[in-house]
Amino acid sequence: MAQQKPATKPATTTLPKLTVSLGGSKSGNITVARLKEIVDSPLVVKDEKGITYTIKSFRINYTFKSSYKDEETQEVRSVKDFRAFDFTNTDRLSEDWRNSIKDNVKRDDEMLINNLVVRLKNGKSFFAPELKLKIQ
Repeated sequence: MAQQKPATKPATTTLPKLTVSLGGSKSGNITVARLKEIVDSPLVVKDEKGITYTIKSFRINYTFKSSYKDEETQEVRSVKDFRAFDFTNTDRLSEDWRNSIKDNVKRDDEMLINNLVVRLKNGKSFFAPELKLKIQ
């Protein structure tokens, strides 16, 4: 009888636990003044050992309140508005986006950075966690 080889387990890759920050701020509440201070900063993705990873792409989703005048009732109404943009081969927002945020940020706005793709040491790509800032 032929001898059977023991089954080999496929190699497992342990993915690093990543954290995302902007100007040292992680997800959570942030003041208008603080967001204005850090919006020019690069996004930083690090693992639990403090190793920084190269950002390949990300999306910003910015939600804010705006108002309009209802033509029928002449009442001013508030609505939630939304802007989004995808960035590639950069770790920061464009100058236009940064200036717009500095000029228009208000309490109750929300900034979400998601679809954040980083390059691992082995060259493969990996999604990093989102960064969500609620403006206070």
